[in-house]
Amino acid sequence: MKKGERAGAILGADGDVVEFFGYGIYNGEEVPKEASGLLGKMLTSTNMKNPCILLDNGKKVYGCECWWGPEEQIKERLGQYKEVRIADIDEVRNQEG
Repeated sequence: MKKGERAGAILGADGDVVEFFGYGIYNGEEVPKEASGLLGKMLTSTNMKNPCILLDNGKKVYGCECWWGPEEQIKERLGQYKEVRIADIDEVRNQEG
């Protein structure tokens, strides 16, 4: 994807339910300073860049924290589930420590 293009970010799915961070703008690659999870922490500690999505709600989510892609592809994927739950990246990060 090119910087500035619309993208979507999915946390994960279980059965007929998908947890969705939202849509936003692909912001290029950045060092994920606030990313959670083992991979996020490794990228931060080694100063390695990772794809960044600037969500419409103003929050950032990194490729190491989600499944992401062009907005239209994410819309198609979400349509395969019976229920879409909105996930908050801050809450996910707090849970993972």
